[in-house]
Amino acid sequence: MTTVTGAYDEAVAHTAQNLLVIAPPGCGKTELLARRAALLIPMLSPNQRILALTFSNKAKANLTGRLIEILGAERTRKYVSIHNFHGHAAEIVRAHGRTLGLDPHFAMPDKRSQSDAIAPLLDGLSENDAGELSRRIGEDLRDAKQRPRDDSDVLEALALHGISQSIEIESARQKAAKLYYDDLLRHAQRLIRVPEIAFLYRKHYGAMLVDEFQDLSPQQLDLALRSCEQSRTFVGDPLQGIYSWTGARPIDVERRLRKISGEPVDLGVSYRSSPRVLKLLNLVSVGLGGQALQPDNPADWFEEGISAGAKFSTGSEEAAFIEQASALILDKRPSATIGVICRSAWRRKPIDAVFAVSSLPTTRWDLAVDDARVIELLNAATTRLGGNPSIESLKTEVLARIDATDVDTTADVADALDHLEDLAAETGSVRDALKQFRVLDEGDTAIGPGVHLLNAHTGKGQQFDWVFIPGFEQGNIPSFFAKKQSEIDEEHRVLLVMLSRARHGVVLSRADSLISKKGRPYPTTVSPWVNEVRTGLVTDQVGLLDHVARMPELPS
Repeated sequence: MTTVTGAYDEAVAHTAQNLLVIAPPGCGKTELLARRAALLIPMLSPNQRILALTFSNKAKANLTGRLIEILGAERTRKYVSIHNFHGHAAEIVRAHGRTLGLDPHFAMPDKRSQSDAIAPLLDGLSENDAGELSRRIGEDLRDAKQRPRDDSDVLEALALHGISQSIEIESARQKAAKLYYDDLLRHAQRLIRVPEIAFLYRKHYGAMLVDEFQDLSPQQLDLALRSCEQSRTFVGDPLQGIYSWTGARPIDVERRLRKISGEPVDLGVSYRSSPRVLKLLNLVSVGLGGQALQPDNPADWFEEGISAGAKFSTGSEEAAFIEQASALILDKRPSATIGVICRSAWRRKPIDAVFAVSSLPTTRWDLAVDDARVIELLNAATTRLGGNPSIESLKTEVLARIDATDVDTTADVADALDHLEDLAAETGSVRDALKQFRVLDEGDTAIGPGVHLLNAHTGKGQQFDWVFIPGFEQGNIPSFFAKKQSEIDEEHRVLLVMLSRARHGVVLSRADSLISKKGRPYPTTVSPWVNEVRTGLVTDQVGLLDHVARMPELPS
């Protein structure tokens, strides 16, 4: 029987054609993938590369950084191709789209194109009805395109579903010869099923590393398996499967991977979290049917870290406390990273209001202009253009410098330009507007010191020294949108993911009352999972502040 500490080395050195690794939060998943790459490079045939697939730009940046640390920048560039799934799909469609009659110079789809097409159909509906119809149309279109169907087959599938608005939107898209986000994967799957095309990719990629397998849709799994067949490593954690709304099917995907890989290697040591954080995390993990994790070197943590529960009268009081506690933490440890993670954007409004006027260094992750790389691209393009460029000329210049298959960066730039245009209208020029954006200094980490405001799904794969989770209330955790048992189970996993972002300390908090959209206070009810976590919360807000006060100071 493999020990929990020996399992990691076993996974790194595994030589089977297919390897499945169950890696719970903080178990060194990214490090494992990078070390696997170092092992696999000598086994490649001449001119072969390793294909590394992730799900987001942040995950891609994390893996790239770890690969460079272990392999060096030159070996990473020479031997590893790192893509998001949509980036890999775009690469395939650009290279071979003519086989399907597609123009290889197609305009990259904007993530918002489909939702923009849906918006006019919602006019005149109430907010709730509009939200429900938008969700149904989005799911309908997504489901119709999660198979290798041509355009006519997609329309036939939509006709069977019976939502007329979906047919209207898809018909208009086809008539305009546009591609939406889901069309990339659909066409890539069609192409990779052509034996001659699959042969080219399997000859080119001698090994493959897939991060977060629980977030794969069956379509993405098919695309991955057909892109490489010699050495395939899938790493992830079914208990962190929180993307069913994008088509992910963690149970189905894990079942298929077990079938082709055999029994997985299970990791059981957390290198991320303190003993106190792990105690709380384990309560939720075991409640979900998972395993309890062991801390690595528990004596290294000041007072074994901390986990706290806090209750406030109002959302504003809760937000004020989080700002106060963050200030004390940063005063003691200026290099600390603090994640304020809300399940839903609406519940974060009191938090955003407090930090909007706070003097603390704060980054809002849902604003693309807080992304240092995007700001750098905009500044560089403005300098090249000179004078006071228009938004359109700036957009053209920036997009010309982005890899044509980098769908996520293209989407982030589009979002940033929207914010920039609004701000330029106030300041009078694009150049003056850009001066108001913060640019990280060279050498800063992907997550810099200070406070980071984000939602649950945005923070997947990230870590912070401290995590505050406000809104531990029914309707938020779990979301009031979760009706079916499968949806409630996924909400439970969302809680696990939020908790698992914390290194030293985690704070769950709630408010007795919130303010409605009409400006009226209404009472809240504590989350139904309060009894599950209660024994893992070792103190309250007062004890938390005392703990921070006792922490030894560290220089900035």
